[in-house]
Amino acid sequence: IANLESELGYKIFNRSRKGTLPTEVGKRLIPLIIDILEAQTSLLSEVEALHSNIKGSLKIATIPTLFNKIVPKALSNFKKDYAHIDVEVFESDRQEIIKMIENNEIDIGLIGKTENETFSHHIVPHSLNLSTDFKLIVPKKSKLSLKSMVEMESIKQFPFVLYDRNFYHNNFKAFEDENGPLKIVFRTNNPSVLIKTVSEGLGVSIVSSLMLEDDPFILNGLIEMLPIGSPFDYYIYFTALTNVDRVNEQTIRTFIEYLKN
Repeated sequence: IANLESELGYKIFNRSRKGTLPTEVGKRLIPLIIDILEAQTSLLSEVEALHSNIKGSLKIATIPTLFNKIVPKALSNFKKDYAHIDVEVFESDRQEIIKMIENNEIDIGLIGKTENETFSHHIVPHSLNLSTDFKLIVPKKSKLSLKSMVEMESIKQFPFVLYDRNFYHNNFKAFEDENGPLKIVFRTNNPSVLIKTVSEGLGVSIVSSLMLEDDPFILNGLIEMLPIGSPFDYYIYFTALTNVDRVNEQTIRTFIEYLKN
């Protein structure tokens, strides 16, 4: 600090037994000094990144749950370290993502898979060390909240809010083919709208536990979540898919590590 004051020709801090406080000049200069230090840090990070093997660009497709829960933080941290890498992220359905990876149209596809699911020889799966089960969500004081486990047959009489995604369609179709239709009153592909609708008492729904983590409606007791039976009584394991003939190998692997952390 003393060297900086000498270089600038101004006293930045007043020092006394009571502590160190900025001078009037210091109050004006300190924000500018902070800006310079931050710019220097950013410049050094950029230069370091340019000297690394991390280069090119990334095109990433993801299912909505991961888009909402882990992608923003991972992308933010990645861009801080590798600002020179252009990254495009967009939402898509699971089957479309698998198809795009098979055709080598994207660099990374983020999906959920069952434990023993396999893919074509063109696709390389990378575990994200993250999994989820499913929960029935009901408004507070619902009759269903008294149950320790709810079977699908028990919710047929209740208005149902459908998470309008192909994954859920496929599971419900198998159930409805055997047991008759659910009383679907609302469809949405927006998780926030779905949860808000249930909190207003307009119906019940089924979503992944990951989607409900840190949700304010759950935390405030406006919604209760319960274990649900077949065909939703299993775990989904989140996975990053790449094509076996991928380019930018090091860049892709580095971004996947950010997703894991």
